Amino acid sequence: MKKILSFILLLSVVNSYSQIGYWTAYNFNVESGSEELVLKYFNDYFSKNKLAEGVTVSLFENHFKDSNWNYSHQILFIGPLDGLAAQYSTPPSDAWSLFISKLDRHISLYSSFMGYIEASFGEGNPSDYPIQRIYSFRAGSTNEYFKAYKKLYSKFNKDGRLTLTGGFSAGTDSRDGNIWVVNAFKDFKGAFGGHQKLPSKFSNAETQKAYAEYRKNRGEIEFKRGFLRILLATY
Repeated sequence: MKKILSFILLLSVVNSYSQIGYWTAYNFNVESGSEELVLKYFNDYFSKNKLAEGVTVSLFENHFKDSNWNYSHQILFIGPLDGLAAQYSTPPSDAWSLFISKLDRHISLYSSFMGYIEASFGEGNPSDYPIQRIYSFRAGSTNEYFKAYKKLYSKFNKDGRLTLTGGFSAGTDSRDGNIWVVNAFKDFKGAFGGHQKLPSKFSNAETQKAYAEYRKNRGEIEFKRGFLRILLATY
């Protein structure tokens, strides 16, 4: 964990279309009974130590998961290209080293990967949407998929959901897919019911027509994985 999370890592970013943000994720398992302590360490460190401009960091619990994606928690850094690059170029401080040392006693690393955000639609602060359903897909053409996704959800995303999509640039197997979607909701009712259960200002006929066009224009797409995570803290 210490090696993986060290800020002396070199950040390499793949350019693609018109990304609006970049992210890195560290997935790990917390020892049983240490969950509150790990959350305390996270809050203690990030409430006192400033991140690079535009960068946020969040801690998630991986709640519903499959047997091959069974880590318990995730730390996620998100930011603009310059901000995230600056964050990773900063030498580790004594406070950071102490934070990692404390975490290492209670966790074991599962995996880590990185990618980019291509599009985001929704109102309000991302922290207002703590229940998040994550999906990965294999798209035949990421360009066609992103174009169709943006056209659909720039108009038809409903109030009560934040939706984002993007791709992976390092740390994943091609069999896990090449695009991801985050559908974030304000509560479990929204997450369980999904986007289709939220009230819409459009008629059912308008919505069905838009979705039919989306499916036609997005190209081939194959579902690979889905899970649900819960936001515990963000800075």
